[in-house]
Order: sequence, then C-alpha cells, then structure tokens
Amino acid sequence: MKDQDRLRAEYARRAQDPRYAEWYARTNAANRFIEADRDTALKRAFDEFPQLLAPTARVLDVGCGAGGELAKLQQRLDARNLFGVDLLWERVCRGKEQYPLLNLFWGDASHLPFRDGAFDLAMQFTMFSSILDDALRRRIASEMLRVLKPRGAVLWYDYFFNPTNAQTRGIGKRELRALFPKCSYHVWRVTLAPPLARWLAPRSLKMCEWLNRIPFLRSHYLALVIKD
Repeated sequence: MKDQDRLRAEYARRAQDPRYAEWYARTNAANRFIEADRDTALKRAFDEFPQLLAPTARVLDVGCGAGGELAKLQQRLDARNLFGVDLLWERVCRGKEQYPLLNLFWGDASHLPFRDGAFDLAMQFTMFSSILDDALRRRIASEMLRVLKPRGAVLWYDYFFNPTNAQTRGIGKRELRALFPKCSYHVWRVTLAPPLARWLAPRSLKMCEWLNRIPFLRSHYLALVIKD
C-alpha cells in the first residue's frame, strides 16, 4: 500500500472514532493550552526573523488540513498570498467553506503544483511525522525547497517523539538536517507532551505551565530551516 493510501485510510478510521473528535476539539483544554503555547513560540520565531512575514510574503502550508494555521496569518498578510495543499479532499472542502479567501488545493505534497521559487515561507505542522515512508518524506522535503525562494524558509513544527501512536514516527534533528541539506537551522524544543497535557490540563493549567518549563517534557521541535 502506498503511504498516501495508508494516510487516507487512517484518517477515515479516525473520523469514525469519537476519541479523536474529543482529543482534537478546539474546546479541549489541552488543545487550547498546546495551541496557545505554540502560537507564542511562533511569534517569538517570527519576531526574530521578521523578513519571513514581510507585507508581500507568499506562504504555503503543506498538509494544511482545513487551513486553520494559514487563517491566522490573515491578520498580517494578504489572503491572496496564502496557499495550502492537503491530501484529504474533505478537509480542503471544509477549509474553502470556513476560509473562502485562502487559496486551498487538494493534492499530493510530493508533486506540488507551483513553480520554482514561488514562496517566501513553506510551513508544515505535524505532517511529516504522519508519513512512514522515508522516500516520500524526502520527495516532499525536496518539493518544499524547490518552491521556496533563495533565503526563504521552511517553518517546521512536529514531533520528535510520539510513543503512543504507531501511525506516526518522530523526526529528530539529524533527520531534519538530512531532509533539508545545505540549509541553515534554528531549532527550539517546544510543547508539553500531548498525552501528559491531555491528562493534566482539565485538572490544572498552572501545572501544565510549570511542567512545560522542563525541556525533557517537551515533545516537538519548532524549527526555521533557511534555504541557502
């Protein structure tokens, strides 16, 4: 089975499992905590590299889902310059209804339908760890670099460790560098491990904040990979 087909089957299975609806609901206390913490980390990264969100910047979100992360950028950028691609047709359709100004496309990220050097920023949020096929990971990374301008950047947010989900495989710094060779890297360790956050957040957000100060308990890398 191609990995793309496995992914479609896995997300179709999750759609029928009520546990996932609860885990990923925007009203879930753990999700709110994780998203707020991640958005704070993203703001710090963009404040450090403001050129990536210059007024005329063009942004691509690979594995965009319904476009929620792209939609946040509408506060700073022209929606006509915000593009997303996702493998799942139903997510793209939902995104087009929710965010009609965004440019959302249904497609395979290993064959991006854009010209070379079309974007200033290419983002991915927990897409790569869902891909188990190494060759497919490399093809998608190569495509992301191809569509970036010189000195453009990949914004990376993903697990490096996820022992509770056999349908994912984390990506550490060594593989990140192998996926995007001849680039410059700025990497931060972020996000209280979601299984811990899901258990703790309904009980004590203060405890989540305190434990999130311990790097050992953070499970994701936030990275800016600059195309040299």
